[in-house]
Amino acid sequence: MTPQLLKHALLAATALWAGTAQATSTTSKRTCNSYKIPITASSSNLVWALPPFNNNFEVVGFVDAIAARTGAGSSALFQPAPQTVSVNYTIAATFCQPARGQPAAHKDTVLIATHGLAYDGSYWDPPIDRQKYSFVDYAISQGYSIFYYDRLGTGDSSRVSGYVAQLNNQVAVLAELTKLVRAGKYVGSLGKPPKAVVYVGHSFGSTISIQAVANDVTAADGLVLTGYTLNSDVLNGQGTAEISALRIASTLNSHRWSQLDSGYVTQVDVYANVGAFFAAPDYDPAVATFAQQTRSPMGIVELVTSQVPVRPVGYKGPTLLISGQKDFIMCKSDCDGGVLNVTAADVFSTAKAFKAVSYPLAGHGINLHLNAVGAFKEITDFLSTNGL
Repeated sequence: MTPQLLKHALLAATALWAGTAQATSTTSKRTCNSYKIPITASSSNLVWALPPFNNNFEVVGFVDAIAARTGAGSSALFQPAPQTVSVNYTIAATFCQPARGQPAAHKDTVLIATHGLAYDGSYWDPPIDRQKYSFVDYAISQGYSIFYYDRLGTGDSSRVSGYVAQLNNQVAVLAELTKLVRAGKYVGSLGKPPKAVVYVGHSFGSTISIQAVANDVTAADGLVLTGYTLNSDVLNGQGTAEISALRIASTLNSHRWSQLDSGYVTQVDVYANVGAFFAAPDYDPAVATFAQQTRSPMGIVELVTSQVPVRPVGYKGPTLLISGQKDFIMCKSDCDGGVLNVTAADVFSTAKAFKAVSYPLAGHGINLHLNAVGAFKEITDFLSTNGL
């Protein structure tokens, strides 16, 4: 990617974030509708027990503590009793489907895509060489419809404290959005309830998707987990916390992130981002630079609630787990040797089909690697083979 193309992509991303109550865009390949969706989500939230961060020295000290061999247990981080809340939010979302005259064999199957930490919804459709990096474009080319959104606290969705945003309220948001999509709302010209809904998650978005089907096994007809593992022996949470070199977001860019409290943290520079999310030499440095310049800060409670307890979930839909072969976060840079099957095969023992893939020549941010399209094909081939 040339500097001029990078500048163009950044401008496009800014325009994308500007948002409207509803906007429609159509190309020869796809039709997309963007929405601001009002929802009421109820959740039982963990309550942060520590004082807020006053400076980056405290952030570094906290990261060192949770990354220590003995680690800081969750009981030390949260109040003993959770807090049940019901809150009104506005969620920015986009629904895309094949344009008129394009292949649309699966358009009545809606993929609901949930992004992970350090991104917003544009992870699924970055304005950079979409033929290489847009899962949205690829899914549509295979005839699918897709609904993707900015998680709570990111992009154009409602802001909450970084000490409040967490797995539990993110799961509640996904559940409410799913109800709306299943009712045929916010689905553009599809204009009717879909035949099937498939959850597609990346990293923390995969955790959210798993917890959503654990809460309600009928929530989704299929499940795709990208950039993920349930194998605690290879999960590299401590190493990731250290290599990410997290800082309070507003101290790095007071103009862009002044509205965020000190509970929102982000990687200090592009090299910290690359260390966690990219695998050399299988990425374009300009794309990594774009990812850093457009990154979305993460809530500190999201960071420490990013893995669910490992237990069978009783889910029956076909389930695909696909991670980059060199995923530093999920496999300590080596997802080969069947490590992705460990625990996951038991958790999804009731699934109609289960498949784990160590995808070659890719790291954690699998969509932003040079061979991302091959991973996209793995996903849609799996869904099609299993009747979705």
